[in-house]
Amino acid sequence: MENTKLRTQAEVNEFAGTEIKGNLTIEGSDIYDLEPLLTLTSVDGDLSIYKNPALTNLDGLSNLTFVAGALGIEYNPSLTNLDGLSKITSVGGNLEIGYNDSITNMDGLRNISSVNGA
Repeated sequence: MENTKLRTQAEVNEFAGTEIKGNLTIEGSDIYDLEPLLTLTSVDGDLSIYKNPALTNLDGLSNLTFVAGALGIEYNPSLTNLDGLSKITSVGGNLEIGYNDSITNMDGLRNISSVNGA
């Protein structure tokens, strides 16, 4: 497994690929735009979106359809919705969402039909 950590907007901007063969962690105080991740369709491990104070949306993840491990979205105080996750249909591990004080709806999770194999 190859884990990927994106800790700055520059690292997000440099991302290229359609699949992460391991865990993907997006965590950085200056990350505000995930649009460079539009090519990403699957994460074979956990996806953690954690401690991104400038991030307001997840639209750059709008082509992501599958997360094999857990999906965690925590401590993103400016995040207003989860609409960028609307193509995800399955999460293989736990789904954890918390401490995102500005979220007004979670409609972006409406197409998830199974979590943790259930």
